[in-house]
Amino acid sequence: MTNLFFAVFLALFYSIAYTVAGPAIASQNIEFKRSQLFPFILCFLLCLAVNFFIFSVVPRRRLCTGNGRVSRYLNRYLDKVGNRRLFLLIWAFLFVSWIPAWLILYPGVLSYDMISQVGSALGEITNNHHPVLHTWLLRFFMKSGDTLFSSYEFGIGLLSLLQMLLLSYALTRLVFLLKKKKVPILIVLLTVLFSAIWFMNACLSVTMIKDSPYTAFLVLFACHFTEIATDPSEYSLRKQNLLSLPVISFLMCAFRNNGFHIYIFCFAALFLLRISKIKKAKAYVALIAAVLFPVFAYKIYTGPVFAALGIAQGEVREALSVPIQQLQRVAVNKADELTGEQEDQMTYYIDNLEWMESSPGRIYTPFCADPAKSCFYSDHYNDDPIAFWKFYLQIGKQFSKEYAVAFLSNTLGYWYPGYYGFSYVMYENYPPEMFAEPLERKSIWDSQFLKKYYESVCISDFWRKTPVIRLFFVPGFTLWFLLYALALALAWKKRGFFTKVLPLFLPLIAQYGIMILSPISSFRYSWPFCLILPLAFIGMYGNPER
Repeated sequence: MTNLFFAVFLALFYSIAYTVAGPAIASQNIEFKRSQLFPFILCFLLCLAVNFFIFSVVPRRRLCTGNGRVSRYLNRYLDKVGNRRLFLLIWAFLFVSWIPAWLILYPGVLSYDMISQVGSALGEITNNHHPVLHTWLLRFFMKSGDTLFSSYEFGIGLLSLLQMLLLSYALTRLVFLLKKKKVPILIVLLTVLFSAIWFMNACLSVTMIKDSPYTAFLVLFACHFTEIATDPSEYSLRKQNLLSLPVISFLMCAFRNNGFHIYIFCFAALFLLRISKIKKAKAYVALIAAVLFPVFAYKIYTGPVFAALGIAQGEVREALSVPIQQLQRVAVNKADELTGEQEDQMTYYIDNLEWMESSPGRIYTPFCADPAKSCFYSDHYNDDPIAFWKFYLQIGKQFSKEYAVAFLSNTLGYWYPGYYGFSYVMYENYPPEMFAEPLERKSIWDSQFLKKYYESVCISDFWRKTPVIRLFFVPGFTLWFLLYALALALAWKKRGFFTKVLPLFLPLIAQYGIMILSPISSFRYSWPFCLILPLAFIGMYGNPER
């Protein structure tokens, strides 16, 4: 009965999102049309058939238990290879598979953020808008390249190699975690193959942006967290775990500010889900200390250390994409319904741009909050945050529909598989003079075929329009992977779901939460989620108690 419920519910939910809500939000025409009825019914019936197969037929197949003949043969063969040698082979395989991207894109993809970040890296770091640790890392490699070889590009090329090494190591660690938790070996090997050939990994591993090192440390953190959630006793017995967890966690937080919120959410939720099971707290004193250490270290780093170095925190508007976007939509679409006092308060927080001759009026782009954020007065918010939230809630109560549409519009790419407006991967090759010090791409391997391939997969709409294939190019599928994984885990492992299985999904839930609060539904922001998505296989197929 549970299987049937999830089959129907997910089919209905997906069909509404794909055929009704998604197209309406994408066109900004929020109304139901009779022409949508047939696509909805067709989509629902197809999804229902697929869901019935997934929930009722798949569990009976040996593929899911790993007891098939092929699985047994592969397990025996890999056991002969040995874990140590196998780890090195997979690590080398992933790293080597990305080398063509490094040769073609050398010294690396110089992203948009690099235009401003290079000035800080070679000059003075005044704020944490771009994570300071990443800017320091960029500074070290650029200056080393200039000192040793009179070339900033050489230093950036070495940093690209370091990112490739780190990310390939993290993914290998994830693969071995799947193997350890008894996920079917075919799924484990497919994870290896996919990690190697997916263009996102190759391109973003050599992209000069904070997301690259952050993602590697997020994957490593997710592996450690999963081991803690499944067997804290075994985890605590290994001293190297208690030493590496604080380092990995701190670096995850330092390379992207949102990492700290993910860390706090995961352990706070784990504590709440397991509070009834905690009987011998003294046995976990060392583990608790290892978990708390990154919190204090990060607060000291962003507090006294930043203050001593004269580094300011990033503006608060960077964390307020959703409320700013919602207020801006109301200010643009419902200006005639606002009272004089409400209009004054709106202008107090968000510039109405009446002084601009080229484009007077407020800037509002439904699918990207950056224009609205640029008009937000962070200082006015800081003067009295409570007053802002009172105003925000007051407007929300009056214009709840506008708030909902604003949120769905800004997150459209994270739940509607038919939208790919910002699903590109950074492939820019900006003119050298745009950077504080001229930087340019100097391909080592002049392969026109590979150049066209990377340009195509990064920016072409062809892949994003092609059925089935688009699944790997559009971030809108990420939510459905998570929902189906949770439903399958609950349907197949009802007993102890909330205390044993759900904790395995916490890193995924936290990362998705960070995504939908971001200013844009970009593939770049969903990439970390995609890389830790295989953790869901542990909840569905693996043994969460080993």
